[in-house]
Amino acid sequence: MTGLKVNRRKLLTAGAVTGLAGAFGLPMLSKQALAAGEGMEYVFLSVVTQVPFWVDHRAALDDAAAALGVKTRFTGPLDFDTAGQARQLDELIARRPAGIMIFPGDAAAMAPGIDRAVEAGIPVACLTGDVPNSRRSTFFGINGFNAGRMGGEMLAKAIGGKGKVILGTFPAPSVLERVEGYKAIFAEKYPAIEVVDVVNDKADPSYAPTAYLQAIQANPDIVGIGGTDGDSGKGAAIAVNEAGRKDIKIVAMDRNDDMLPYIEDGTIHGAVAQKSYIEAFLAVHMLHWQNTDGIKVVPDWRAAGINPLPETVDTGVMPITAENVGQFKHV
Repeated sequence: MTGLKVNRRKLLTAGAVTGLAGAFGLPMLSKQALAAGEGMEYVFLSVVTQVPFWVDHRAALDDAAAALGVKTRFTGPLDFDTAGQARQLDELIARRPAGIMIFPGDAAAMAPGIDRAVEAGIPVACLTGDVPNSRRSTFFGINGFNAGRMGGEMLAKAIGGKGKVILGTFPAPSVLERVEGYKAIFAEKYPAIEVVDVVNDKADPSYAPTAYLQAIQANPDIVGIGGTDGDSGKGAAIAVNEAGRKDIKIVAMDRNDDMLPYIEDGTIHGAVAQKSYIEAFLAVHMLHWQNTDGIKVVPDWRAAGINPLPETVDTGVMPITAENVGQFKHV
């Protein structure tokens, strides 16, 4: 069987684009378009890049690069430094990559830079969080409010539809939308659930356990914790263990590898995960199609003065439970 082993990267070369496009229902680039796009670079500018949440985006960037014969890069401030992210965007514009993907830490701060990029001829896609009041081409990601509703439903069922809970988040607009989703589903269906605190865990894996432990100590009668960012679940799990409160039910967000064991051992009831790989994989393809005229909405979208890409691609979420958690581990 050793002779049948295939390198994943070799499968995703430009020669495999036809089969890949057919499998995903994607438009196929001509040989001329592939040649014209060879060597183009697509950069994903994020924030809080130190956290493990971005592993799927990084893998997708690599795979899309291999499939299209382009270059991709992941960059951004290690911490929640929105001013630093805005500065890095201006630096990227000066380097003139073929396209930019952005997870905005602060939508208002990023909008002027996105507009400058588009004016410079660089298409922009937003991932995970949107900047709708900008000239970006498209947004890939979830409806944060609906994701929060799913998490709220999971937590409500875990605690029997009543009791005091705390929610964990950090101040990125797309994440705060999930908090509102939790609150909405409680108000609509579970009025006996009371949100007694909203904790800012800073999306910082070293700080989150302390934030949740302090919240538990301040609210000893809570029965549940709902996390809305990738580091809230593990942080809450560590906190309930330290407090000796494994009776507290936790619903986490996303599929960080260091969080999944807590679902396996029952400390975390479940999680709501984004389809992060699809966001980045499709974003590179769509920006590349835009650059190489790989899609023909009209004969010349520039002359028509239109955006040829979908304004929004809702990639949806996936529930993670003790029954399916093994499928979400990264090999």
